[in-house]
Amino acid sequence: MEKYTFVNVKILKTMRNKSIGLIASILIVTVAGTAMAMHKDKKKSVSTKQKDESVNTTNIKSVLMGRSACFGKCPTYSIEVFENGLIRYTGKDFVAKIGNYEKMIPAVNAIGFLKEFNTLQPDTLHYMYETKIADLPGIYYFITYPDSVKRVINADAGPRILRDWALKFDSLSKVDDIWVKKEVQK
Repeated sequence: MEKYTFVNVKILKTMRNKSIGLIASILIVTVAGTAMAMHKDKKKSVSTKQKDESVNTTNIKSVLMGRSACFGKCPTYSIEVFENGLIRYTGKDFVAKIGNYEKMIPAVNAIGFLKEFNTLQPDTLHYMYETKIADLPGIYYFITYPDSVKRVINADAGPRILRDWALKFDSLSKVDDIWVKKEVQK
């Protein structure tokens, strides 16, 4: 058995303290490096999200919502939102403004609107919903994709969310001084 002298014990203690210090230093550097890498990734994902808001990932080019006539004095008009920010209003009967009007909103707002509309999964909606009462004004949608148009007729007789969305479109249809009247090409 080896005898430990006072000097040997002191050297062992010093080595142990230095090892603990070295391990602690390595641990601190590792934790700090991981934290910085996570912060960098978080910053990167935030900037990617900001860029994504201005990109239309829905494949929807435009959505038109229209309200059809009834046997009385129901407002008849359509409002269409395009991915580039163009909003087109066409007033037909019993509305404050008759004719075609257009205005621009920021494209990012229009794309946000189309993305939110896409959460309805419009490709799963029926072409026509059966209505029991002929005199009620109808709601219809035309969803334009790059290579097709999805039509939803009598949407007011379909899922309630389609009526709720019609109200969102209605809020866009208040024609004021910002709108520009467009003549229809014949």
